Amino acid sequence: MILDYLPSSLRHLLWNVRIFALRLKIRLNRLRSQEEVFRFTCNICGGISVSPLNLVKNREAPSCTSCGSNRRFRSIIYVLLKELTGRESKLVEIEEQKQLSGMGLSDANVYAAGLSKKFDYTNTYYHKEPQLDITSVKPDRHESVDFIISSDVFEHIPVPVETAFDNLYKTLKKNGLCVFSVPYKLDGTTEEHFPDLYEYHIESAHGKTILVNKTQEGQVQKFESLRFHGGPGATLEMRLFSLNDLIENMKNAGFTDIKIHLENVPEFGVLIEENTRSHIISMRKPE
Repeated sequence: MILDYLPSSLRHLLWNVRIFALRLKIRLNRLRSQEEVFRFTCNICGGISVSPLNLVKNREAPSCTSCGSNRRFRSIIYVLLKELTGRESKLVEIEEQKQLSGMGLSDANVYAAGLSKKFDYTNTYYHKEPQLDITSVKPDRHESVDFIISSDVFEHIPVPVETAFDNLYKTLKKNGLCVFSVPYKLDGTTEEHFPDLYEYHIESAHGKTILVNKTQEGQVQKFESLRFHGGPGATLEMRLFSLNDLIENMKNAGFTDIKIHLENVPEFGVLIEENTRSHIISMRKPE
């Protein structure tokens, strides 16, 4: 996310501004009675929100008026705690379990801060410390953690993405858990936007953003109509997975007990619409 590149004090200020704007919108909507609202308890911070229903259902829109969590963040924590503890829990209320080690791949601070208090958890980044490039994991990190969260990361990883799946598997301890999400389509095969990516850079020309690639054979390719998620650089969309190929990647890496979590959890503000194409997936490394 582009916010990761900003100083922590500025990120905190911007997030507080977003929360203030959300609260103001909710109050205005209550006065105008123009939008249906929904009451839920956030399973991250424990706060109670009465928010516009369309925001609660939205995957990315902040809808908790206490911490600013969105549906994706609450879904991640719901699945993680359910798989780790066997029950539906609130992150803020569970006991510390520092014997369990975890790692995030550029997790949102909304829930990363809480995870670091409850578990032996480290949030890692591609561009800064604590740094981790999931396409090139050193042997000293192999079998190092009990759980990994990878949320909306693998659509940005250069080819071959199979290497990253293999490294997820290698990084987990036996019976380790990975909580995973990416946008995907239900049918067809994965669309690789830049299948011959080798030596590349992004430049601006004539008011357009262009990816320039030199293939292994020396051919120069230029791509326009690039899609970025939340900012430039590492957030460039490299592919759109198909669900079948996504599951096949996981199986080929060695994962078992692969679950696509479709359940609604209204009390935690997890309301999944039928046309959602990015459910949270959990998978385990065998014993």
